Amino acid sequence: MKVNKDLMESLMMLAGITLVLVGTTHFNNEMTKYMIMGGLVLVAILSGVFRYVVAPKQEIQK
Repeated sequence: MKVNKDLMESLMMLAGITLVLVGTTHFNNEMTKYMIMGGLVLVAILSGVFRYVVAPKQEIQK
């Protein structure tokens, strides 16, 4: 599987921006807010790993 660096960067930025927006929004159920934030943190971490660990290794193997 080939990882596109630009796609991973944009996904990481989108997750970060959405994380800030969800974090500053008032929810009726705080558990829902924390679940959404946890999912967004996971997306940001995975896209960061794909961008900075997996993508550079693909160029070396060519």
